[in-house]
Amino acid sequence: MTSTLFISISVFCLIGAGGLAVYAALYGGHRVIEERFADLAVKIRASQGVFNDDHPVDDSFGRLLFKWAAARVPAPRTDTPSGEKLSDTLTQAGFIGSGAAHAFQVFRVMAAVSAGLIAAAIGMLMGKTIGGVIFYVLIAVGVGAYAPMYYIRRRARNRQNAIAVQLSDILDLLVVCVEAGLGLFEAIKVVGMESERQKQEIGRELALVASEISAGASLGQALRNLADRTAVEDIKPLAATLIQSEQLGAQIAPALRASSDALRTRRRLRAEEAAQKTTIKILFPLVLFVLPAMLMIIVGPALIQIIRTLRP
Repeated sequence: MTSTLFISISVFCLIGAGGLAVYAALYGGHRVIEERFADLAVKIRASQGVFNDDHPVDDSFGRLLFKWAAARVPAPRTDTPSGEKLSDTLTQAGFIGSGAAHAFQVFRVMAAVSAGLIAAAIGMLMGKTIGGVIFYVLIAVGVGAYAPMYYIRRRARNRQNAIAVQLSDILDLLVVCVEAGLGLFEAIKVVGMESERQKQEIGRELALVASEISAGASLGQALRNLADRTAVEDIKPLAATLIQSEQLGAQIAPALRASSDALRTRRRLRAEEAAQKTTIKILFPLVLFVLPAMLMIIVGPALIQIIRTLRP
């Protein structure tokens, strides 16, 4: 018992010390630690042959380590179905840069390697055999490789839900701006700027739409890119409506108001559908958890009395 407690305390202290060391190395403000890691970064640059005197050393150790790993981890191919799906998922999660896929691949490899090393250290401290240590390492590597992808997918879903919720209010603001005399491009620019200042996800997307139009893209192409980036179902019919209104020369404000009303109707229908599904979803917890507990409380005493009566 004492040895097990000692091993548990040792593992906890080791993980805590490792976490503090990583935090201090990447984000710590202690001057001595920063100077030592800066010297180590200089040595790594010199060993790689990329150090010269007229290039100032302004990278931290964490960034230098990431660049070192990025130079050795190949970038995923975006022309394959898996690479294209990864790029779409990163875009939907808000990572729009051209190097987002490569950076994600590097981070995924680093997370898998770090998890494997931590699992190996814990297995050796617990006194496991070689087979047990390898088993722990394999499980940790799998978890470390899957966790970033799970995070990206969850972030993409949350971002899509946030954009879908904010869309109807944004349309109302666009209607107010258009009826006040602004053009659609100016309305998108103003509403996007204000929404982005309020830390709304859709504000960034509208700002990108305004930037694309300013760069020379047409309104239709910018709206199609918006629908592709977000992959929100409600944006595609809205983009089609605005493009058609622009091409036919119709008024934009009634089209925006009609789209806003349609969005609210669809949201209400989805809420009613979710409310109807709750009666089916709640059936499984009731049968698996509540019903056995009720049977134990109601029938349990009677069964105990019957067993005591029939016992010879």
